[in-house]
Amino acid sequence: MKKPIGIILVFLILSGFAYSQGESEVYKRTIASIGLITDKSGAVASGFFINENTFVTNHHVTEDLDLKSAKIEMKNDRVYRVKKIIMESKICDLAIVQISDECGNILELGEGVQISKNESVYSIGNPTDEDMNVDYFHLTSGRIKKIDDDSWYYDNDENYTHEALVIQHTAMIRPGNSGGPLLNSEGQVIGINTFFYSDSLNYAIHVNELISILNQKDISYNESVVTEKQFTKKEKKVRNVGERIEYVFQRQGEIISEYSVMFIFLASFYYAIVFIGVIILSIYIVAFRPSPRKLRY
Repeated sequence: MKKPIGIILVFLILSGFAYSQGESEVYKRTIASIGLITDKSGAVASGFFINENTFVTNHHVTEDLDLKSAKIEMKNDRVYRVKKIIMESKICDLAIVQISDECGNILELGEGVQISKNESVYSIGNPTDEDMNVDYFHLTSGRIKKIDDDSWYYDNDENYTHEALVIQHTAMIRPGNSGGPLLNSEGQVIGINTFFYSDSLNYAIHVNELISILNQKDISYNESVVTEKQFTKKEKKVRNVGERIEYVFQRQGEIISEYSVMFIFLASFYYAIVFIGVIILSIYIVAFRPSPRKLRY
């Protein structure tokens, strides 16, 4: 009896280690593209970038969003101002937001990716507790329980029924996770977390619903999905040097102009100091030169 139990324990320990490694890898590969969306009300929700200036979240997040104060905060403390809401789909509870700046990190949508029951999945977002304390950029893991068409309504909108293809999963979400991505082990978006009933009954809008809307609106996605997380340290160093060189060449006219003015100023200052020094030295020599002595023989 002891031997099989020992083998099972080792297997469970190794499985747990591999699972935590998977969580860590998915988090590192995707977190730079995931944001917290809020406004002056202090309400918190989640979302992610699908191209350099387009952010995806839920309709129930943007429905009452104050555009004048709306902003998207990133894990690296970068803040983007919301420019406008491009599209809202109330029936499947999705919204697409445009920012005023550009984000260099985007998530890949799992277009055509096989999504299966019992598959490992990861939720990343900004869940809150009953006291509205935020667990910023938090990851939970779980598995897919079911994929099916579903309908639901919210407590504050009982007269309206939402309908969509949804993924039921166990990667726990809470208020504040709304709009955040449900990811597979490759870091691809397979769903948009939207609502829950309990720890094990969490629901994400299937990514195909989002892709259908993006195609209808001719909004780009999955283009040049190359982000900082995909480079090794050596590659990052080489790339940074290359970017600096490119920057210098792009601004060489400005740089030459700026430094030429600085050079002329410093040169003028140098020669002025030298000239003044020569004058002071000359005055000193004339004023304090000793008179010639008469020599006696």
